[in-house]
Parts: sequence; C-alpha cells; structure tokens
Amino acid sequence: MKIERRFVAVLTVAVLGWLAIASAQARVLSQWVELGPDGSSTVRAIADDACPSVSFDGAPTAMAVRSAPDRTFDNVKAAVFAVWGCEVAVPPGTVAAVLGGKVLPLARPNPQRILIFGDTGCRLESGNAFQDCNDPTSWPFPGIAATAATARPDLVIHVGDYLYRESACPIENRGCAGSPWGYGWDSWNADFFEPAAPLLAAAPWVMVRGNHEDCSRAGEGWFRFMDRQPMERACRDLTGVFVARLGDFGVVVVDDAKAADPKDDPSALVRLLRDQFVEILAKVPAESWMVSHRPSNSMRSAGPGVEQDEVENHVQQLAFGPLMPSGVRMEAAGHTHFFQAVYFGGARPPQLVVGTGGDKLSVVPPVSMIGADINGLKVVNSVTYSGFAYMVWDRLGAVWTGTLFDDGGRPISHCRLFDRALTCGP
Repeated sequence: MKIERRFVAVLTVAVLGWLAIASAQARVLSQWVELGPDGSSTVRAIADDACPSVSFDGAPTAMAVRSAPDRTFDNVKAAVFAVWGCEVAVPPGTVAAVLGGKVLPLARPNPQRILIFGDTGCRLESGNAFQDCNDPTSWPFPGIAATAATARPDLVIHVGDYLYRESACPIENRGCAGSPWGYGWDSWNADFFEPAAPLLAAAPWVMVRGNHEDCSRAGEGWFRFMDRQPMERACRDLTGVFVARLGDFGVVVVDDAKAADPKDDPSALVRLLRDQFVEILAKVPAESWMVSHRPSNSMRSAGPGVEQDEVENHVQQLAFGPLMPSGVRMEAAGHTHFFQAVYFGGARPPQLVVGTGGDKLSVVPPVSMIGADINGLKVVNSVTYSGFAYMVWDRLGAVWTGTLFDDGGRPISHCRLFDRALTCGP
C-alpha cells in the first residue's frame, strides 16, 4: 500500500513537472474564454509550440490540441498556420482559472453588462477602397478594444467578420504598408487577435461567424481557433444554431455566414435554416437575445446599381420569424457597417445592428425608416448612425439600458429595452 501511494505521489510530481515544462515552452500568443452550448464554456489559446496547461482552482489541466500546424483542412483557400490551436472545457463550478500567469474571465450566470459590436477588421480588398490599417483614425479597432475593456463587461458578443486583409497593400499606399494579407495566422493575428487582446482578457465571449469567415474566405482560421465544435476534416458552412446559457439568460447564436438572400428560389435555404432553428427551440430560456451576423430585419442604403433601399435580409425572417419564441427579446447583428435600431411595436423582436467595430463604414439610408415595410411589418421607431462605435447594455431589473459609445469612448446614443419594446435616441 505504501509503495502504491509513493508511486502515485511520484507520478503526480512528474505530471505536474511535465505540465510546467510544457507551459514554459509554449509561448501563448492569444487566450480567451468562449461560450458554447447549454451553459458550457471553453478556454481557448493559440501557442507557438505545444499547447499549455490551465490551472482550474489550483489544479493544472493540459489543454487539448484543437489544430496543429501540420493539420490539413479541406475546402478552403491556401493559408499558413504555423501555430497551435488549443482548448479545454471549463469544469462546472470552477471559481478561478489561470493561464500563463493571467487570470481568465470565467462566465457567470445572469450577466448585468453586455458589450456588442462586430465587423472589426481592416479592409484590404482588391476592387475596393483600401483602409489605412496603420492609422488609428482610419482603422480604430485596436483603440476600441482597449477602451471597451475598461467598461468591465460580464460578456462580449462579437457579431462576426474578424478578418478583412484579403489582398496585398498596394506598393504606393503608406497607410497599410507592411500589412500581412491572406487567410493565414499572420493576417488573423494582425486583424483580430493582437488588437483584441485587452478585451479578450476582460470578459468571456460569444463569437458569431461572419461571411468573411465562410469557406470561400477565412473559414480555416475560424475552425482552427473559434468554432464551437471540434475541428472537422473540411470546412463547412451553415453549421447550425446553439443556445449559450448564463443562468436564466440565453444567447441564441446563429451561423448565417453563408445565408445571403438567394437570387433564385429561397425555399431550400429557408428549410435548412428552419430545421436548424427547430432543434434548439426547447432550449431557449424565457429571456434571450438572438445574435447572428446578418440582420433579419434591417434596411441598408441603396448602393451602386440599386435604385432603392434594401431589406437585409428576407430569407432569415422567412425561416425564423414564424417560429420565434416569445423569450427572444431582441435580435443583434452586424454585416452592414453602421448602427441601426429598428422597433416593430412588439410584433417581432426589435433588430439591432452594430457593424461598427472598425471596418469601412456603410452609407446610411437618406430618409427616415419609420413607417417603412420590412418583411411585412411597419417600422414604428428607428435610429441609424454612421460612425465607429461599440455598444454596452446594462441590466436594471427587467429593463436593459444601452449606450452607444464612439471609438473614443464618448456616449453618442442611448437605448432602452423592456420586453420587446426598444426605444433609442440621443
């Protein structure tokens, strides 16, 4: 018996020593806590060597390899990832977690302060205007992330589109000179992980997949680091819907990255999205927000070749609208690069659009949307604002108050949400 105990003690010391060595050898390049389905959460990390360990309430736990540098991934464009994607589930009831000497922000029930924004990357795209990624005025995401972190949110929701550096900066353009480009780790790090570090350290995140992370673009990075499910052999679009639950509050997370309104018959896409939504209906708590990248019920300004303002979008309202649980009090999205709040008098959840995190801004519709028809309902109240911004929502009993802050942290608009009643103004 004494020999067995001595062996266990020696083995324990050896394992702890190995974890310490592995942690010391692996330089952690990014770390965060990400919410998953049904109250679960994971610690995620990106390392330049083997995956490190996490301490949960003082107990070291090795992180599993999610994606190794030599991992092959089909159905995506060529990209280089000379880093390790790592993950480990947070054990239920964990009080404290530490990775690389830094305390991790664990998820807590019933968040009282939620920060929302999206569309944060710097646009480098052939055939489009190149942003000056080296200019904090032209691309303010690093400053927004640092300022927003000081709000000390309980939860951060990013509504998608993390990577926009798809083309090489023109030689004569000093504003983006030296920027990495493409879909590999260097672009992901420059466009999101490095500038987002202060905010990743401040709170757990809900990460929504954007259309820039679909399989025809930056899908490999999304699956290597951020998708809720284990990494598969090939990239896959429209991976489904899940409910991230925090006590009595829920966030319905939709992967609609590839759910653009089709030019032909939408019925097949509507059926797919509806079937995915049906799977989670029983899990939606009495108070929830639905988050997606594409808005279900907003209005974008007419663009080149388009004579009038357009609804964004039809297919999601067709799929989700008839099934929408009463517990979903608001829908939040990005995709269109402005702030917009749309209220339908309670007949459906109000729509919030916060695609203001750093990418080139969109044109605001030139006339008021009040009275406009969006997917069969009249707009009762609406506010649209063009400017770089992030939004913070605070709970006071049954009421949520939202403040839209500009990229310098100055309040520019205020909203109030009670049940499905949304009002916004200066």
